[in-house]
Amino acid sequence: MEVVAWAGILVLIGLILIYLSKDQPFPEISRFHGIILLCLAGFVFISTSSPRAFDEQRITATIITIISGIQLIIGTWHMVSTQRDVIVGPLTGILLCMGAVFLFADDWALASKNEQNLAFITISFLLLLESYLFFKGMIIGIPAKMWSLAGLRNIERGLLQGERGAIGCFEKAWDMEEEYINAMSYLALEKIYSHLKNKELQSEYHEKLLRLGGINSVYPAWIDAI
Repeated sequence: MEVVAWAGILVLIGLILIYLSKDQPFPEISRFHGIILLCLAGFVFISTSSPRAFDEQRITATIITIISGIQLIIGTWHMVSTQRDVIVGPLTGILLCMGAVFLFADDWALASKNEQNLAFITISFLLLLESYLFFKGMIIGIPAKMWSLAGLRNIERGLLQGERGAIGCFEKAWDMEEEYINAMSYLALEKIYSHLKNKELQSEYHEKLLRLGGINSVYPAWIDAI
């Protein structure tokens, strides 16, 4: 694969991360990793004009594989542990798989039978991992409770209105199975609209909260935080 093509893929994945970050409760995570990929693409473009001869494709693929591997680990940690981001892992996993396949394919003819078997097992594992991350991240998506935490953070910042404000976050914090999260969101929205002097919406969310058991169905700590 040509070096320019690698740079183009980095730009594409980086822009997708930045674009999709607006749909995440904590957009700074995916935005940061997208910027890293765009910077890496810039370095790759610059390397094409280097006066020194070197194996551009192999070195570029190696660097991309290492960096995307680190990003994959960070993205998986966010997906499984913090649950604050679900797109960094799947998208950087694409780069890791492409880089690994290129490096193994480049040495395939010179590799022994055991090395070829090991390469095949490694690539298969990476593809299975990528399939899992893509399904969990891009299809299942962000847990509702993360939107609640993002809404609480925006309240602390004083950012209430707008798509990225606390109201927008709490409106997305809805879960069919865990209704206590819905009650937490309705309470928060009721308090916010009370602060904004919007009696109509305050009354609407108060009624929704009552259907779920009223304020007694909400954790006291959450009430204090709001």
